[in-house]
Formats: sequence, structure tokens, C-alpha cells
Amino acid sequence: MSALALGTVQFGLDYGLTNTHGRIAEAEAVRILQTAQDAGIKWLDTAAAYGNAEERLGSLLAGDKHFSVCSKTLPTPPEHSVLASAQRSLDVSLTRLRRDHVDALLVHAVNDLLGSEGDALWAWMGTARAQGMARSIGVSVYDADEIDTVLARYTPDWIQLPCSVLDQRLISSGHLASLADRGIKVQARSLLLQGVVNILPQALPEPLQTLHEPLTRLRQAASRYSIGPIDMSLAWAAAQPEIDLAVIGVTTVDELRQCAEAFSRDVVADWVTFACDDALVVDPRKWPPKMKAA
Repeated sequence: MSALALGTVQFGLDYGLTNTHGRIAEAEAVRILQTAQDAGIKWLDTAAAYGNAEERLGSLLAGDKHFSVCSKTLPTPPEHSVLASAQRSLDVSLTRLRRDHVDALLVHAVNDLLGSEGDALWAWMGTARAQGMARSIGVSVYDADEIDTVLARYTPDWIQLPCSVLDQRLISSGHLASLADRGIKVQARSLLLQGVVNILPQALPEPLQTLHEPLTRLRQAASRYSIGPIDMSLAWAAAQPEIDLAVIGVTTVDELRQCAEAFSRDVVADWVTFACDDALVVDPRKWPPKMKAA
């Protein structure tokens, strides 16, 4: 059964196509973490690359025993040693988080793992797990090809990947089912596609117009349950048996409460009718720079 995890990129960065609040203020961050705990959320997802998110979490959660933390190695700059960079990244992350371990450590940039130092990096990840600095290990990916390439060489505990009610490509391709069969746990991110699921179809930026019909159908289905498209999207995530952790990012307590309530809804729908297979619109890496909703 899927569980909800709180993503923390907005704790350190002004992130998201529809984010009008910017980086989360200190007082709101405190309230969000308390609300997450009250809602039974046990996992926090962060990364060395999320601005000062790790440092803020360390300050706000010093001595915390409730949350499990997943963090990610800092992507390696060109001409630097991947292995040395990852080792340094974990040391810094543990210092910032004020913890002696993370519960999951992921390679943030998959190319770090697939390059010439990949075997050495993976061996070090295994050592970090054996020594207790990381309770589990894995990698963040973007598409099916990256999953296939990783699994041809390594067996991670976790794979984090993009997936949403609008982007069901890794479900239709059978990759999520294959990961479950191999005992590899899945963290699903981009569940709201940076807030795109909540944009009115007529307000979509021009490059995302292909989503007009799927979003219209999503809103029509949601209206039959007297809920909104965000609620519908998270109900979809909760209904996917291959997703172990559904990672959502918020900027306010009200957003988090809505997400937690939506995730607990029992909704039945023909989910595949909301899917879009056009990578140009469901993969934010392919969006034009500085694209904004109307």
C-alpha cells in the first residue's frame, strides 16, 4: 500500500511552475512539519541540491525520532571525481541534517552511476549501507531507458521516478510492475506535475496544450466526486499498488492537509483515460525555460 512522503525542495528553493509562495518561510515550515507528523507522514524527501533544505530540516528537527529521511548525493560537476564528490556530499548532508544516518541515500544524477566510476560509486554506496550511514540505497531516474540501464548493472533498494495521473508511461510500459517483482521499492515524484494538474485547461501555457483534453477529462471525473483535480491526482497515486512512497511538495499547511485528505480518498475511475504519452509535455526537463501558466 502506498504511503505519503513530504518532499522538501520548497524548503530550500523557489520551485514549481505554479508556486506563487516561493521558498517556504520559517514559521510555515514548522507548521508543515508538525502537520505532516499529525497526519502520520513518516518520510521526508530531500537532497543536497535543494538549496539549504537539508540545513533547515536539521535545525527544525534536531533530535527528531519520528521522520525517516531520504536524501540524495550532489550531482558531480564536470572534471570532478564522482566517488569523492559523493563521499563528501553524504558527510555534508549528515552534518546539515544533524543525523548520524539517512534512511535512504539515492544517487541524484543517474549519469554519475552510469559513467566510468559507476562501479566504484555503487560499491561505496553499499559500504555506506553496511556501516549504517545509509539504511538503504538507490537512484533517482527520469525514464524507462535509465531504469533498464541501471538494473542491468545494479540492484538498488529504491528507485525514485516521475509518475502522475497525466504521466503513466512507466506503468503502461510495465516498468513499475517489474520493479515490484524484483523487490525494488518505488518512490514516485512529480505526482502533480509541478501543479499542472490544477491548471484550468484554457489557462495552459502554449507548449502544454496537448494536456487540454486529459485535464478536461480529469476535472469532469473529479466533479462527479465533488472534489478537485489535485484530490483526483493523489487518489490515483494511492490506488497504484507498485508505488511505495508518493512524494508531494507543498508550500502551505492548507496544501498539505488537502493532499493528505486526498490521498486517503477511495476513488474509482478509468485512470488510463487521463494519461498523456507526449514526453514534451509530461517531462518538465523538456519544457521551455521560464514557462508560466496563463
